[in-house]
Amino acid sequence: MQSAVKSYFKILSCLLVGSCMLLACSNNDSTSELTFELVPNPGEIPSSGGEYELHIKSNTAWTVEEDLNWLSVSTPYGEGDAIVRVDISVNKDEKRNAHIKISTSDKVDYLHIVQSSDDNTNNGNGGNTGLGDISKRIEIPELSSDNDAMFVAHTLEHESKKIANFSLEYVKSQRHARWVAFTYYNETAGNNVGRTDAWADDPQIPDEYRSVRQDFYGFDRGHIVASSDRVYCEEANRQTFYYSNMTPMYGNFNRYIWTKFEGAVRDWGRSTSFRDTLYVVKGGTLDKVIEYTTSDTHVPVPKYYYMALVNYKNKKYSGLAFWIEHRDNYNSGSIKVDEYAISIDELEAKTGINFFHNLPDNIEDDVEAHLIKSDWGGM
Repeated sequence: MQSAVKSYFKILSCLLVGSCMLLACSNNDSTSELTFELVPNPGEIPSSGGEYELHIKSNTAWTVEEDLNWLSVSTPYGEGDAIVRVDISVNKDEKRNAHIKISTSDKVDYLHIVQSSDDNTNNGNGGNTGLGDISKRIEIPELSSDNDAMFVAHTLEHESKKIANFSLEYVKSQRHARWVAFTYYNETAGNNVGRTDAWADDPQIPDEYRSVRQDFYGFDRGHIVASSDRVYCEEANRQTFYYSNMTPMYGNFNRYIWTKFEGAVRDWGRSTSFRDTLYVVKGGTLDKVIEYTTSDTHVPVPKYYYMALVNYKNKKYSGLAFWIEHRDNYNSGSIKVDEYAISIDELEAKTGINFFHNLPDNIEDDVEAHLIKSDWGGM
């Protein structure tokens, strides 16, 4: 009998240990992953506030909780890897703090934010933007390590928010932008002002590297960021007339071909049913050129123009690129923009530019490899 009891308890012990092991395995399998970071992260948010991105990496559903009148997020919940826009208002009082709760079903963490007071502003990015390191934003391609290239960010304040209007990488020896990047979202998609025609030198480009009016004789001064892309306020439009945003274009191409592609981007960017945020990069090839302008500065006339776009809507990303030969003999009536669509991976191979490298790697790989034309209605 005693032997039987011992055997019983031995068996029971084994079953209990086995059950505990199974439970432990089950708990490990169900443990959620959750990491996040604020991008750009200036350390201390400047008093001017601005727009930031909360990059979340997770393998399950998550929530973002905040209850502040000076901070808002674009979505309070989601699933998997995502980017949440965080808007922070101007701070005209003392330094303030926020603790944003980010959680899954079994994990809780907090994003701690400190915003400077009005007299203690940390402008970040060399002190010229108030938005932290703009080069970390999703729309910004990987910057060149060449000393001949300079990164320029044009910002402004609109409705008490600091906004990155557009940015560019400028090649000094060629007096031409390698690319220009910007975003469409609710604050920047407004159609509130007309064309300003405020032609001007870019105040951030040193005099000896600027392109000027005579560099474009015989060509149109083609906008890279279209004037109509930035009409949410007058200053936004004025900045598009900086010569750093101009490229020598054949008149026919600028007025009848390039404008068709601009129109498609503009329609997508202004449509709240299409996008939450539309990330856009445009440019012309500086290594493949038709000729150089006849002025002493010899500005290149690109052989090809391109656009790279990523759309974010309802927690889904889609990618698209355009590659257009620069010619003056197009039949504008026969141009269909979808026939010039390629994947972003293909565009990277043609240009040598690493687009959207600030996206999480798994998202970047997916949107750049695939071109799904049905995601881009209206082409």
